[in-house]
Amino acid sequence: MSSRQLTHETYADFVALNSFVVVHRWAVWNGYDHQMRAALAEQMPRFPQLTFAEFDIDPPDHHQICRDLNVQGPPFLALYRDGSLVTTRVGLMERADLHAFFAGLLNPAA
Repeated sequence: MSSRQLTHETYADFVALNSFVVVHRWAVWNGYDHQMRAALAEQMPRFPQLTFAEFDIDPPDHHQICRDLNVQGPPFLALYRDGSLVTTRVGLMERADLHAFFAGLLNPAA
């Protein structure tokens, strides 16, 4: 998957500097994250307006960001619009559901 790996130092600035951001929170030990990465990689070319990033939930210095967002477990997606959290989703999502989810972020009135 071609997305930026965020750290606790880069997270806030990255979200603030990009209009539409999808952050996949993941953990090495979670087998579902590999499937989520594949599904996200398939959607990335369909949504060039979105900026994709990943955030490993396991490093201790990442735990505060996870607590702030109430990360319940990986895979966990957080979607931001203009620096503000719009919504989150927990668990593996099917490709069609991801497509609808991203389309809704870009066009909330539809």
